[in-house]
This record gives sequence, structure tokens and C-alpha cells, in this order.
Amino acid sequence: MNTPKPLLLAAEHKEKLEKLVKSGMTPAIIVQRAKILILKADGRSNDSVAEELGINKRTVLLWTKKYRNRSANETLDDILSVSEGRGPKEEISGEAKTWITGIACQKPKDLGYAAETWTNSALTRHIRQHTAAAGYQRLTTISESSVFKILSKSNIKPFRVQYYCGRLDPDFDSKMHNVLLVYKQILLQFDKEGKRIPFEGQATHVLSYDEKPGIQAIATTGEDLLPNEGHGTIKRDYEYKRLGTVSLLAGIDLQTGEAIPLVSDTHNSRDYIAFLENLNNKYP
Repeated sequence: MNTPKPLLLAAEHKEKLEKLVKSGMTPAIIVQRAKILILKADGRSNDSVAEELGINKRTVLLWTKKYRNRSANETLDDILSVSEGRGPKEEISGEAKTWITGIACQKPKDLGYAAETWTNSALTRHIRQHTAAAGYQRLTTISESSVFKILSKSNIKPFRVQYYCGRLDPDFDSKMHNVLLVYKQILLQFDKEGKRIPFEGQATHVLSYDEKPGIQAIATTGEDLLPNEGHGTIKRDYEYKRLGTVSLLAGIDLQTGEAIPLVSDTHNSRDYIAFLENLNNKYP
């Protein structure tokens, strides 16, 4: 029996194919084609790949051949791209692409859906349903892959959420200036080697203070198992006891780096007063 010859994948192609397979935003058809190439690169036979993926053997042959016979100018995206059907098709106009991007930049809930963010399939369905009314008849048969490619070229990713810090305080700049000035004054108290310059007279201590309420206090239910020949790490029981919550009030002395904590079962003004009393007793 002849052993199948493995498909030679470029290293960067293999890495990208694996990312496409693992990503939850990759269209199913692209995932299927990526898996075909990965399995063929592992030396699997066409029959074996077809059986595992539940597809026709000819499909495996088609995409393996397409990769092997790729031109020097073809990218991996070109190879995996989804055809819209046989025969020549009208190209998607720039206006249509702009319309698609405009839809993607809106929240689904603003268009009558319950979801907070789009999925590629939901966005494609919406485009197909409303494209005729918008005057872009060509988009009634657009594929998920085409929508994904159009958005990718514009670096639009409505399927992801990234957090940012908004400036809601109109006096933010002046307050930031004052805080940075305090840190600059502290920096001047140290030499180039990081050693504190001796200070004559009564020293001023600057502390950076914050609070962390609602910290869950838990305890283990069994003893830790120390590393041995059977396992090289500390083993700890998954089960744990809930002991309620505590609040941490802490300040850091910016001259010495010393942390000054106060742990309390409550979180109220009395705790803050107790923290200030601790500071009063600590410093002259």
C-alpha cells in the first residue's frame, strides 16, 4: 500500500490555517478548507480526510490541488476564498461595500435584534434581507466569507469588544497635571542610581491610597500535595470553603515603597478613619 505524500505547507501558511480553525469567527466553509490542508500536510489520505470531515473525496482533491498549483502572486486568503457560484458575477461595488461596513458599525440591538454584537452569520443574514431595499441587488447572494473579507480589508471587527478608558471628567487634564506633579516632586528626591537623597528638616510622606472591597475569602478543604516523582507541581484540591468577603484598604509610601494595609470585614467610613489613625500613629 502506497503511503500518501504529505502536502508541503509553508510555515506561515500552516500557522495561519491553525489560527483560522481555532477562531470562533471564521466562516464554517473556510474552516473546512483549512482543515483539509492541515490534514493533508499531516500525510493523511484523501479518503481519510473526506471521512473525518464528512465531505466528498473530490472536495479534498480540489483544494489540495488548488494549493499545490497556486501562483506566486496568490495569497492564502485567495486560495481559501469562497466562490459565489459558476459563471461570471457582477463585482461588488464600492458603494455596496461601504453600505456593508456601515451596517457592521451599528449595534444589532439598534436594528431590532436582541444581540449586543454581530456574528458573521447574523450580519450576513441581515445584509441579504435588506440589501434589495437599499438598492444593492448583487448582495442578495453574498457569502459569509465575502462579508468577512470586506470588513477585514477595512480592519472592521464588529465581532470583538475592546475596552477603553473614557474621559468623562471635564477637569481631567488639570487633575492629571497635579497628580503627575506630585510624582515628579518625589522623583527629584532620588539620585540617578535610585538612592534617596538625604533630607534636612521634617520630611513629607506621600502615600498612594486605594480600596478593594468584596474580596472573597476562601480556604482549602484538603492538604496541598507537594511535588514528588509522580507529579512535579503542587497539587491542590479543587474544592474550597467560602468564608465571606473582606475589604482591603492600602496605601503605598511613594518614598520608601512600603505597603500599609488594613483588612476589614466591613467597607464604610469607619474603616477609612481607622486607616487614617494607623497613619497618624506610624508617622510623626
